[in-house]
Amino acid sequence: MNDIIQKNIDVEDENTFLYLLHEEGIFDEDLFHEYMESVSYVDIENTEKEVIKKIIVRNEYIVRNALYHFLPDDVYTMKNFPSRMSDYIAKIDDENTRLISML
Repeated sequence: MNDIIQKNIDVEDENTFLYLLHEEGIFDEDLFHEYMESVSYVDIENTEKEVIKKIIVRNEYIVRNALYHFLPDDVYTMKNFPSRMSDYIAKIDDENTRLISML
């Protein structure tokens, strides 16, 4: 498995997209693109199904955080929230659809 994906799954490395999103509430666009680029290379021949499931769960977490950002009764807010979040959500959705088709 790709090191970038593993570090984002583990959410322990301060220099990963999901760590910053989870721990700091920061949406780092460059790290998002790095993570999603790595995800785009995942295939069933080289990746265990359990890892694919974890990637899908992490991707759903990103979308949920975007939703929480907009809920008036939720205290979660995202720093550096992209103006075109719909583009990011569409990318996540496309990747999750592709990954689910492998299971």
